[in-house]
Amino acid sequence: MLKLNSSRFIIFILAAVVSSCTVRKHPFNFNKNIDNTFLQKVISKSKSILATEKNATSARVYKAGFLQGWMEQNHFVDWAVLSKQRKNEFTSYNRGGKSEYDVYLILFDAKSENKNSFLFFTVQRPWLDTDTATGFSPFYYGILDNRASGPYLVAEETFIITTTGTTYTPSNRKNNKLYFLLDKQYGSNFKSDSLRIEKVVLPQDNQLSDNKALVISVDDVLGDKVSLIMRYEDTIILKP
Repeated sequence: MLKLNSSRFIIFILAAVVSSCTVRKHPFNFNKNIDNTFLQKVISKSKSILATEKNATSARVYKAGFLQGWMEQNHFVDWAVLSKQRKNEFTSYNRGGKSEYDVYLILFDAKSENKNSFLFFTVQRPWLDTDTATGFSPFYYGILDNRASGPYLVAEETFIITTTGTTYTPSNRKNNKLYFLLDKQYGSNFKSDSLRIEKVVLPQDNQLSDNKALVISVDDVLGDKVSLIMRYEDTIILKP
């Protein structure tokens, strides 16, 4: 179980929950807004040296989800965030929820060196409302790689999206370096049925470890091994 006050930490580090604190509603549906046109913009206008798959013909969509609802703990009922796979642990008191968080990982088909570029982000939306968003995490763009130590995602670029009506445009692109280490027990390639983020490595300077790489264990922060399992959902055709 992930307490609400702890969730802001994991949200910021993993982009597993939305970083914006201001609640603004946007008309949004993943199948309509994160479409062929949007994904082509991400690829073609990327400044990342790792984003080499500009001629990708398809993209595989993976998804994980979290719920924010009432949780009973230590004789108190308070807001908590749980993986949707553990939603039965919410208290029966006031079944109504507050927010849901859809975590997306999109893998673009490989064109060189058997590496796939990826897009990783989260959408916050009201409870049971699949056509509205109240916030977006930063979008991370980079490659899926696999070495002797195991599979990982390395994000080379971060950007946000600007909204005009129902049009979503990538903007404010920044170079960065962020590693998402994948669990070896799950898949590690483009055709996998599921992928799970196990650890996050921050190699840049930070307040906790100065210039040393900071390693964050998802198991330790979320307290279970079912969170951030990205299940395959669908394939988006980018080019015929």
